[in-house]
Amino acid sequence: MEPEPKVLKHELSSRLLHWGLIIGFLPAALTGIIIWQKPGDETFVNLAMQIHIIGAVILTASSLLYAVFAMERVVAFIRHSFSFDKNDLDWFMLMMVRGGYIKKIVFRKEVEIPPMGKVNSGQKLFSILLLIGGTFLIFSGWILWAFIPVAPKIIIYWLNMGHLVFALALSMFLCVHIFLGVYFRDEFKAMFTDGTQSLKVAKEHAPLWVEREVVPVKKAAD
Repeated sequence: MEPEPKVLKHELSSRLLHWGLIIGFLPAALTGIIIWQKPGDETFVNLAMQIHIIGAVILTASSLLYAVFAMERVVAFIRHSFSFDKNDLDWFMLMMVRGGYIKKIVFRKEVEIPPMGKVNSGQKLFSILLLIGGTFLIFSGWILWAFIPVAPKIIIYWLNMGHLVFALALSMFLCVHIFLGVYFRDEFKAMFTDGTQSLKVAKEHAPLWVEREVVPVKKAAD
């Protein structure tokens, strides 16, 4: 029996960044809620702050290393994320307005989705929020950590408010992202294993990407 053809969906640098974002952002997000709400005593909140800083270091280091050593992937990420056309509008109308996700996930109905590229329209929105919000979180977080005693109070106030808003928005989007990633397990497996995906699945979920940019990894004749 011939092996099923596969394509490379996520390169190693992108997979490592994903691991770095998870290991860094999740503890930072959880401890950030503790720092914000202060549910325990001072010792507990101080411990949360220490874990928060460790998560921030991992998040910052992962992002900077990716930007320095995988700039071509950063450019591709921005190009994919900010590229919108009529298919994206149709996707939003179908999946968000007309309840396409509910029909597909809850009622197990087949939903004819407009042809997508490497990332779908919802992933584009999350990617844009991640790029803008993540950059602001890293920037504002280190300023809040290092310069509170000397920076003007008005600047600290607005940086803190922006930090909170972006953190909450990214956390909510991340919950949805994780759920959909686990639900569509072929995409989850591709991101967290060897980066490959069957050609059949890729054609089903990202036909425009397969047609224009696909990178073959295994051929049936091999």
